Amino acid sequence: MPKPRLELQHRNELRTHLEAILGCVKSFHTTLSAVMADVAAIRKTVFEDAKSIELYRNHLKTTIATTKPMVEEAMLSYDYLMQEIIESQRWEN
Repeated sequence: MPKPRLELQHRNELRTHLEAILGCVKSFHTTLSAVMADVAAIRKTVFEDAKSIELYRNHLKTTIATTKPMVEEAMLSYDYLMQEIIESQRWEN
């Protein structure tokens, strides 16, 4: 196999791996955001009233509503990066 063809194959494999890695990072970010929101709601509930599960639910809803725009922005950023990776494949000779 000629060297330029081998380099092209390696670049294509690299893009595939980058897409997979970015997908994993995106999933990790989403999961971490959910855990952080849950911990924040639990912490606030324990400090205010450890016996009230309804209070916890309200704190969780408030925390999720507060962090949702940041998580959505991060997800859009990941989608944008993924689109750039995909589009970079289209212009190859």
